[in-house]
Amino acid sequence: MKTQKQQWGVEDYFPEEIVDKILLKLPVKEVIRCSAVCKLWNSLIKNPTFIQTHLKNQTHDGVSELLLLSSDQSDDLHWDNPAALFGQYSNLRNPIHNDDDSSNWTKGISYQVVGTCNGLVCLSLYSFDRDPCPPVILWNPSIRKFGFLPSPSLATDCCRNESYYFCYDSRIDDYKVVRIVERIHREVEVWSLASGGAWKSLNNVPADFSPYRHCHAFVNGAFHWVQSRPTKEEEEEEFAVSVVALDMVDESFRNVEIRQGWSGPPMISRYHGDGDQCWLALFELQGDSCFDLWVMKEYGVAESWTKLFNVRLLGSPEEELRIEPFGFTKSGQVVVRMGRDEEFNSFKSYDPEDKQFRDFGNQAYDYYFMDSFVESLVLLGQTNVFSY
Repeated sequence: MKTQKQQWGVEDYFPEEIVDKILLKLPVKEVIRCSAVCKLWNSLIKNPTFIQTHLKNQTHDGVSELLLLSSDQSDDLHWDNPAALFGQYSNLRNPIHNDDDSSNWTKGISYQVVGTCNGLVCLSLYSFDRDPCPPVILWNPSIRKFGFLPSPSLATDCCRNESYYFCYDSRIDDYKVVRIVERIHREVEVWSLASGGAWKSLNNVPADFSPYRHCHAFVNGAFHWVQSRPTKEEEEEEFAVSVVALDMVDESFRNVEIRQGWSGPPMISRYHGDGDQCWLALFELQGDSCFDLWVMKEYGVAESWTKLFNVRLLGSPEEELRIEPFGFTKSGQVVVRMGRDEEFNSFKSYDPEDKQFRDFGNQAYDYYFMDSFVESLVLLGQTNVFSY
């Protein structure tokens, strides 16, 4: 029996295993609030096993699957809800453009979204006024924490000569950032969150590695890029198109077979197929108002490339409308930019079931990045991270 002077703790009411089960079912914001209840809960919530299990629950339940759209001025989370036409969203306060930031480390710094996975967003930073400028940060908007990556080993004169890519490899439970530096030959280095050390240069980069830097897909534990080279046959210039992959487990390069006879360099993407399947996808552009979607249903098997559907913009030639694939919704709809000439000033979603275009609900010219997003606690238990 406790005396009147003794304080009752939360653990006296609920066994730890019951508390654990309750907290794992709560959304991220509620879990963060619970972390301030007592030291026991705080320690439990920051445990890596709890963070990983909570993430798996969020992903399995699908309750927090959102669409991340980013613009030059703001970052927005849009609910992937076709009935709402993507009109419902929340504005994110990122650590770069944060009105409450009293420090000046962000002064003169701009950024681009590199990628997102498991609730983390990777941002590459650049500045034409500051030297040195922090290169990359990992940011969790759900818990408002971020961390800096160390300066890369390979120096470059301009941010335009480098590109970054971000992934999570579930096979080794690690987050990695890939940096490609454009010199006479491409040079590649990799940073790992699990090791937390310096960047590691890869010495097995193919001599002819020349990917399209702004178009890639992470599928089956590997980054994939399209690359093409001019070839001359019978005095007519043609392009040899190929797909090159960088496996993030053993950090080795390999070629991925694609069908022959592409009309031009395709755009590469990731497509969620039946069930939990994730397919490598290629958009084959057929002029300015039409494209085909091809997917590799059996990874690594060239014969499994299958044409899923065609997207065609119907209208009079005088309209001169153009469409360009931009991304996918979780329900399988294709989001396209639409406009005239270089002014892609509207978004449309295309439903391959009824072959109809519908208003997306946002202005396309404001956005340059789109991917699925799930709220998580990743980075909560990390050291050397900052709150804002």
